[in-house]
Amino acid sequence: MLRVVLYSNVLVSATISDGRSRELLQRGMAKRFSIVTSDLILQELISVLSRPEFEISKEEINTIIPVLKRSSEVVIVKSKLEAVKNDPKDDMIIETAYDGKADIIVTGGNHLLASL
Repeated sequence: MLRVVLYSNVLVSATISDGRSRELLQRGMAKRFSIVTSDLILQELISVLSRPEFEISKEEINTIIPVLKRSSEVVIVKSKLEAVKNDPKDDMIIETAYDGKADIIVTGGNHLLASL
């Protein structure tokens, strides 16, 4: 089965609006492919969703995260890579993909690809 890391911006989009990101997440949750994630990605998701502009309550976040965890393989990131020179905090995406033996990283932007 295809193993896919969903970049944080895809997860945020899937959470806050209808569209391709949500459809993709729903397909992963329906086991049409394996979602590979890490605590690092989940923590970033929590941080972003907690921003006032998204108007998502703590209770909603506390519902979203466990559902995502149950629908995903949460890998332990052991690698320390320096792959994303323009935005080193995004190294966690590459590390998750590497340690989780992912086939694909899905991102909503080109900056991650441009820096590799």
